[in-house]
Amino acid sequence: MGYPLFIATRYLLARRKQAIIYIISLISVAGIVVGVAALVVVLAMMTGFQEQIQAKILGGNAHLTIFAGWAGRPIDDAGAALGRVTALPMIFTAAPVVYEKGMATSQLNATGAPVLLKGVDPVAEQAITDLPSQIRGEPRTLAALATPGQGGRDRAILGKDLALTLGVGTGDVVRIIIAQANVSPFLTVPRSREFEVAGIADAGFYEYDSSRVYVSLEAARRFVGLSPKQATAIEARVKDPARIQEAGERAQKALGEAFYVNDLIRMNRTFFSALRLEKLGMFIAIGFIVVVAALNIVSTLTLMVMEKMRDIGVLAAMGATAEGVRRIFLLQGLIIAVAGTGAGIGLGTGLAWGLGRYRLIQLPVDVYFIPYVPFHVRPLDVLMVAALAVGVSFVATLYPSWRASRLDPSEALRYE
Repeated sequence: MGYPLFIATRYLLARRKQAIIYIISLISVAGIVVGVAALVVVLAMMTGFQEQIQAKILGGNAHLTIFAGWAGRPIDDAGAALGRVTALPMIFTAAPVVYEKGMATSQLNATGAPVLLKGVDPVAEQAITDLPSQIRGEPRTLAALATPGQGGRDRAILGKDLALTLGVGTGDVVRIIIAQANVSPFLTVPRSREFEVAGIADAGFYEYDSSRVYVSLEAARRFVGLSPKQATAIEARVKDPARIQEAGERAQKALGEAFYVNDLIRMNRTFFSALRLEKLGMFIAIGFIVVVAALNIVSTLTLMVMEKMRDIGVLAAMGATAEGVRRIFLLQGLIIAVAGTGAGIGLGTGLAWGLGRYRLIQLPVDVYFIPYVPFHVRPLDVLMVAALAVGVSFVATLYPSWRASRLDPSEALRYE
């Protein structure tokens, strides 16, 4: 840039006759710093929150769930359907499961709590979900479900909040009640069974921890009244989580209309869309702070042009072109923008790291599903913030720099 960059830098660093210009310049920089930092922190929070929730959903659930085509009916030949599912190239593994809604009670809580009973294959479940890593204490695997407890009772793993509600721990007994026994076409009576608590699962997701009861697949079949060949559904894990929807479409095509394939992304589409829209809304709202701060550059440069009229006249008389004068003030605005943006990104990144590292913002898990606000700064988000701040600042410099380039040298020097 030659002399325009040199003069622009000197103008910013030199002492000024009018303190108001210096103060407004500081306010401009400070405004950009605060706006950019706020935007970086908010985007890091929304990204971290979205990724944390998505990771818990993907880890705590099967990627694909396959039901019989008729609603409410079990899959009669689960083995044959399982073979067709596992033959698909995109499927990592799959297993039959049994789901049943009911109530759980204990000696300390006779009122009980609503539960979702899930019968799983203790071996296959370890490859489908993250349940084994969620189990507290020993053993940390699902093998305990396959062995009977005291008195020959089947064993169960409870979500931690459900166990807290019932007041039970490992070794205690809970009673599960379901409405499955039909004594006539018009009368259904409840069926109940006692289970020994084999472990407590902590998924970190309140919806699961407050209602899930895991038992072995065989125990669930006996309890619900299904034959050894039947299952409520087949759950599968996809090799590439980024292609869950594609895998679901291929599975649906391979299985035909006799089955209904539901993928995890589709089941949570509304939730994920809401998170993305919320992030966009926060970006727009906080972005206005950056816009307002950047527009302060207009007043800063306008006052600077008024103060430097004599200098502009001298430069023009010495042969400086109108374009050169315009670049001087254009570069001044960009230097303010880049300095403020850089400082804001540094401050925002540091704040986001500290808030995430030390988990300073706690949340009620029954409302937000996770115990604290996670933060994750993505380079793409930082680039978007920097582009917004510098772009708006550049636009703000156009009018003052154009005005400076239009000054008549004779008019600028007339009263000097």
